[in-house]
Amino acid sequence: MRVLPKGVVAAMAAAMLLPGCADEAAVPESPGTGTKASRDEPRAAISIAEARADIRAGLAAGEFEGARFSEMDNREFSACAVTAVVSTAAEPDPRDTERMADELKQRGWLRTKFSTNNGIQVLSLRKAPWTLDFIGGTGVLPEQAQDFTGLSVNAVDRDCANRVAASLSP
Repeated sequence: MRVLPKGVVAAMAAAMLLPGCADEAAVPESPGTGTKASRDEPRAAISIAEARADIRAGLAAGEFEGARFSEMDNREFSACAVTAVVSTAAEPDPRDTERMADELKQRGWLRTKFSTNNGIQVLSLRKAPWTLDFIGGTGVLPEQAQDFTGLSVNAVDRDCANRVAASLSP
């Protein structure tokens, strides 16, 4: 049995601890409408529904099927994160992960990291203010007694998470 490195376990644990639902989110304003000032403003952040749609499209492009999106108990952050796991029969093939990354690039995500180490793959992307991490391989997840083979998905709207954290601070 392979034990995942502490950093990978921490990232997977964060993926499981952050909530992942609330598809109801405000639709971003359309750029290019209204006054010149409004046309010059950057595009509004993507909604949680759009992030989830991008993740599904990326997984489909990599031929990763059967994603299980999580709803977590921490409702304060429910509009800020998307988490999922995808079980696979074997460790994810880096070529499938590359196809997934290519699809996400087509959807405006910037790849910030892709590494493989001892059979563990880490793919990180960004589409401001979202960060998206895929961790693939075989190892023990904190909430499971047996090995898990597949992908762990964690997407977080950092601006949203910071606002929620600030509202919870005394």
